[in-house]
Amino acid sequence: MSYVEEAGVEEAEVLAELREALKEDLTYSSGRILGSMCTKPHRLAKMVFCRYLEKNLGDPGLFKATARLEREAVAMLAKLLSCPSDAGFIVSGGSEANLLALWSARERTGRRKVVAPATAHASIARAASMLKMELVEAPVSQEDVVDLEAVERLVDEDVAAVVGVAGSTSLGSVDPIAELSEVALRRGAHLHVDAAFGGLVLPFLRELGYPVPDFDFKLPGVSSMTVDPHKMGMAPIPAGGILFRSWSLLEPLAAHLPYLSGGPATLFTATGTRPGASALAVWALFKHLGRRGYRRVVARCMELTELLAGEVERLPGARLVRRPVMNVVGIAFNGLPAEKVASKLRELGWAVSAVRGFVRVVVMPHVRLSHVSLFLRDLRRVLRELHGHYSK
Repeated sequence: MSYVEEAGVEEAEVLAELREALKEDLTYSSGRILGSMCTKPHRLAKMVFCRYLEKNLGDPGLFKATARLEREAVAMLAKLLSCPSDAGFIVSGGSEANLLALWSARERTGRRKVVAPATAHASIARAASMLKMELVEAPVSQEDVVDLEAVERLVDEDVAAVVGVAGSTSLGSVDPIAELSEVALRRGAHLHVDAAFGGLVLPFLRELGYPVPDFDFKLPGVSSMTVDPHKMGMAPIPAGGILFRSWSLLEPLAAHLPYLSGGPATLFTATGTRPGASALAVWALFKHLGRRGYRRVVARCMELTELLAGEVERLPGARLVRRPVMNVVGIAFNGLPAEKVASKLRELGWAVSAVRGFVRVVVMPHVRLSHVSLFLRDLRRVLRELHGHYSK
């Protein structure tokens, strides 16, 4: 059992013990993590984050420049996603962002129902529970897209918020946000788009010539959007993001803090103390990479995604759940439980997930061609072994 030493331990000994303990952890650099929507942070972001750890956005009067640069980072994110304001923050992650969106919807409308697709991230259900809101799930198609007719039936005068997903956790699918926008406008509901993953993929896919439907604030019914720089944005954790169409949508969340040593301030986020280093890292990345840099990252991920998808189509006993929409591949198996395939792959050192009857692979920026080749080799091996076992 660990305990606090009376006299403490030498720094070198602590670091040595830490290195030994962390050998058990997988690393993104190994390329073995293929089921995560997070990735190894960009080297510049790591440098900025470590250098400015003391910055606290919970007391913006003490760190005025940091607060100003957060506003600039949010404004850059807003411009990318066609948001007409810089209303938003760099927050702890998609879970907090989704909570803030539903909280705003409840307070403004006075209603207490949320309609969300069955593919919505677990944080939507958790946020609804915390806010004492009723969550109503809309069914989805086999391709992970919400059933629009079901949404039309479910959205009534008691619905505060409709949730659409732009980059589902399981397959990276995009709900028909344009149609959801029309439903929300007709019903006077808040449309929240959870683009935690897709928000920093879809704009660049469009610029690369891929067919991308409208999903952002270009659509008049979109009230808020979650987008996480610590996913495809390659920022260090924690660096989620929340955007609102206007500052008026944030007013119900305002709390005045008169006691701060930097002077009174207004709190809009769920957390008070917030790491300014996260916002500075996001600002630095956006400035350094620009749209061209992110296009290159997304293009390389998609090249590997398409290569993987093509090889899966040639694998005996395996098939794609659907053609990849972005850098997420769903692999189903003929006559084999996906959970068993995933388990065998984990035994070989691959961190993959089994979702709704298929194995899910996310081709993040840390993944290389050599990693994909090794994964395919091991997948073939696992399928041969399991087909032999299940055919007995």
